[in-house]
Amino acid sequence: MVPERSSRVRMLPVAALVVASMVGTGVFTSLGFQVGDIPSGPALMLLWALGGLLALCGALSYAEIGSALPKSGGEYHFLSVLFHPSLGWMAGLLSAVIGFAAPTALAALPLGVYGHRAWEVLPAKAVSIAALALVTLAHLCSLRSSAWFQTVSTILKLVLIVGFIAASLFLPGHGDIRWSIDPSADLALVLQASFAVSLLYVFYAYSGWNAAVYILDEIEDVRKNLPRALVLGTLVVTVLYLALNAAFLRAAPTGELAGKLEVGHVAAVSLFGEGAARWFSGVLAVGLLATVSALVWAGPRVLQAMGRDIAPLRWLARPNQGGVPARAILFQSSLALGFILIGDFKTLLEYTQIGLTVCSFLTVAGIFVLRRHPERAGAFRCPWYPLPPLVFLAMASFVVVRSLIAEPVPTLSGLATCLVAWMLYFPLKTLNVRPTKPSP
Repeated sequence: MVPERSSRVRMLPVAALVVASMVGTGVFTSLGFQVGDIPSGPALMLLWALGGLLALCGALSYAEIGSALPKSGGEYHFLSVLFHPSLGWMAGLLSAVIGFAAPTALAALPLGVYGHRAWEVLPAKAVSIAALALVTLAHLCSLRSSAWFQTVSTILKLVLIVGFIAASLFLPGHGDIRWSIDPSADLALVLQASFAVSLLYVFYAYSGWNAAVYILDEIEDVRKNLPRALVLGTLVVTVLYLALNAAFLRAAPTGELAGKLEVGHVAAVSLFGEGAARWFSGVLAVGLLATVSALVWAGPRVLQAMGRDIAPLRWLARPNQGGVPARAILFQSSLALGFILIGDFKTLLEYTQIGLTVCSFLTVAGIFVLRRHPERAGAFRCPWYPLPPLVFLAMASFVVVRSLIAEPVPTLSGLATCLVAWMLYFPLKTLNVRPTKPSP
């Protein structure tokens, strides 16, 4: 069921979805896992700039593909049409489990930690679970309530981030990282294996640049608003990430940041003092609701698209009276709850990123297939083609190979998960309940 035009959302909520999907757990946690191995301000800024470049190249490629194939489902729909239903099935299954449910937990877990920092009487996991429940209820009502909740929570988060960046410029900080460029030392840091592993954390922080493609059925004038939302959202987030990480590094010593999950709280303590930092952590916990909200909005639309094509999953496609896929939302939130209860943040992050990188790699490669079929061309064409998709594919390949060398266990586990998910398609085909190839 595709929403009527009058009930579709315009560019602002879609851009808010993109921004909120990106600006979340990653930027408030990743630096703690990077600064120990990369004790250089210029090298760290390069790391985050590369992440922004990769996200922008991916956004430009996805904008062309989504404009040509304007149907909800993201990689599930794109790979099914451009390559083969088995790859679409793999991407859809990975999206359901590690693409949205696990990242929802990854967003809720630090939210709980920040909430506990603000109000120590509240257990961290209880805060995480309560936040997940609140967001789930908000998205069960209607598409309008989803758009409203997403826009308001995203604006709140952006106000918080800009305020912290401004404070770091005017208040005396205690950062001790080297900001002068040392070509030989910085080059050595960039070439080490830990730099590639750190890129995985950066890619996680930037993940979400493609969030709008999961709700294409719900976007008004999708061929115009999708490219604008993807590109604008990615550029805004890249600038914010560079400024925010510079603010963290200026606020706190590297020894206090290294290895810490809640780097935002550590930086706030160093900059404002313990008392004020507790308030900052509380506001930040509320701001992270936007990230959880974005994942709970976008993810179930993949399940809904799969339910339309796969008979045993048909129950996930049925909308409620508000026109939203309530069963898919509850299913994803239930999976996320399980990850919250049993998940370890660092292991969960490393494991999930490989599968997501593989799906994004295949989708961006699909632009070359799309260009061979001019009859499918949409309103948007990727500028500077083929440079953006080639840059994305080269950087994604580099990260996977280097991660395989540096962290073989989680990397191989992620690749094995992709293989298993792909192979599950063929028993479905044998049982004559295979996914049908979606129409463009």
